[in-house]
Amino acid sequence: MSVAREQAHLPHRPADDSLPAMAGETTENSGPELRGVAGYESPYPYLDRLQEKMEERLAHRVPVQGRFCGYCYGRLQAATLICGFCGASTADIATVNEIPQEVLRLYKRKANTEAKWVHTGAFAGMILASAIFIWMVIWAPGFLGHPALAFAVLLLGGYFLAQLFGPIIFAQTGYRRGAKARDEGWAKWLEQRDGPGRSGNATGA
Repeated sequence: MSVAREQAHLPHRPADDSLPAMAGETTENSGPELRGVAGYESPYPYLDRLQEKMEERLAHRVPVQGRFCGYCYGRLQAATLICGFCGASTADIATVNEIPQEVLRLYKRKANTEAKWVHTGAFAGMILASAIFIWMVIWAPGFLGHPALAFAVLLLGGYFLAQLFGPIIFAQTGYRRGAKARDEGWAKWLEQRDGPGRSGNATGA
């Protein structure tokens, strides 16, 4: 089924600039609008909303079969007529009873990429803490060279730096790279499933 036909039956979501301004509201000096996550805005917002759900499916924490949106493969309740993830209508796009393995692999790639960067960052933090520990023990003057203080820096500093470099700093790069890879794969999947030039957004945005 063509995306053009799908879009004709999907709810329209107005752009932010089409909403009327509230009385007395000013846009001067408001600064640029921050959008996306970690500096990356996905062209398919519903994929981010589905990521956690798909990871649950990958971990076999939810049933394999069920009732899924025929466009984005989000799990639907029995009485659901409009997908809460992508906005597709079940009247126009038939539901399916299982998520394709090719689609699940896209979400797994994103999760694995992000995890790899988080672990790399945490390891880098531990290496830095170890280097500080060695410097304190061998070269630090006076009280800074006390072994007890150096050991405390190794433990506490190692934990802090691992948390700083892993889940905070390196995770930003991991998210961007993983999300881009997932989105590129999804675009190819849509083109393969729906035909060339039909990899648009289900909402028509």
